[in-house]
Amino acid sequence: MKFCIIGAGNGGRAFAAYLSSKGHPVNLYNRSFSRIASIKKKDGIKSKGELKGFFPLNIITQRLDIAVKKADVILVVTPASAHKIIAQKIAPFLTKDQIILLNPGRTFGAIEFYKTIKEQIGNPPVFIAETQTLLFTSRQLKKNRVQILKIKDYVEFSAYPEKYTFFIYDTLKDVFPQLEPAKDYLGMTLRNIGMFLHPTLSVLNSGMMDNGKEFKFYSEGASKRTCEVLEGLQLEINKIMQLMGLKQFSFNKWANNTYGVKGKCIYDSIQGIMAYNNINAPKKLITRYLTEDIPTGLVPIASLAEFLAINTPIIDSIITLSSILCGMNFKSIGRTINGLNLEEYIKSKITSEELVNLGHEQQISIY
Repeated sequence: MKFCIIGAGNGGRAFAAYLSSKGHPVNLYNRSFSRIASIKKKDGIKSKGELKGFFPLNIITQRLDIAVKKADVILVVTPASAHKIIAQKIAPFLTKDQIILLNPGRTFGAIEFYKTIKEQIGNPPVFIAETQTLLFTSRQLKKNRVQILKIKDYVEFSAYPEKYTFFIYDTLKDVFPQLEPAKDYLGMTLRNIGMFLHPTLSVLNSGMMDNGKEFKFYSEGASKRTCEVLEGLQLEINKIMQLMGLKQFSFNKWANNTYGVKGKCIYDSIQGIMAYNNINAPKKLITRYLTEDIPTGLVPIASLAEFLAINTPIIDSIITLSSILCGMNFKSIGRTINGLNLEEYIKSKITSEELVNLGHEQQISIY
C-alpha cells in the first residue's frame, strides 16, 4: 500500500517513520522547503523514542500533484486550520477510491474537507475520514529527526459519510491496528481531545506563556483547580451529547483506552499520562493551541450549543478570552453549523422529539 503524507511537522514525520518501518512506500509533502530540506538531503527520517532508527522515504517534495499521484492513502497531518486550503489544492489531483484521513480532524474536519472538494470538482471520488486525535505523541527535532514519545493504544475515527467507516477500517486495520471505528461520526468529532485540553490550559496559564516562562504544559499547567474548569467544560459537552442521544464524553475513559491510565478525576488522569510529563509549554501565547483549537474545536461546539439552545458559559468564556488575548475574532473565522450548512444534518441526528423543531425560546442550562 502506497501512502502520501501531507505535512512534515512532528505528526507527519512520526507517520512517515512508522509507515516506512512497516515497509510501505511513503511520499512526504510539505508546502515550505525549510521543513523538508534536511529530510530530502538524507532521503529519510531518523526517529528516537518508542520507534528507533533511520527510515527511508520514497518521495520528498513540495509538489502536491507528485506526492498524491498513485497514492492509495493520503494522510493529512497539518493544523486543522489548513484543512480547507489543502482540500482546495488537492481536489484536482484526486483519483477514484483514494482514502483521505485527517489526523486529527478536530471538529467537523471531514465534513469541511468533503464539502470543499465537492465545491471544487463535484462529488468526491475518494473516501474521507478523520481521527479524534493524533496517533502519536511526538515532537519534531532538528534537521530530519523526530521523537516518538508514545504510539497510542487506541484512536477513534470515522468517515464522512459514515457508511464508509468500516470499508476504511478494513483497508487500514493491518497497518494501523490502533484505529477504532466510531459508532457515529457526530459523537466522535465532538469528543475532540485537542479542543478539550489545549485552549483551557493555555488561557489559564496565559501569563507564563506570554512571558516565555519555562514550565511543563500538562504536569505543571494542569493543576487541580485548572482541572476543575476542565470538569465543567466536560459537563457542558455532555449536555450536548445527552440531548442528541450520543455517548457521553469522558476524558478519564479516553486516557484509560489511549494510555492505559486509570484516574478518578481529570487531574489524576492527566498527571498519570507519562508521555505528557516532559512536554514543555509553548514559550509564546499565540500558538496553534489557540489559533487552531479554538476555531476548529470550541467554536463549532459553541455553534452547535447555540443551535440547540444550550448555555455553555465555560466554552463561551474560553473563546472570548482567547479572542482578546490573540487579537482575533475566533467566532467569525471558525467552523460553524451555519457556515457548513449542517442544520438539517444536525436535526436528522436529534433523538428527542421536542428538539426536532428547534424553537430556541428556551435556554437550557446545566447549572
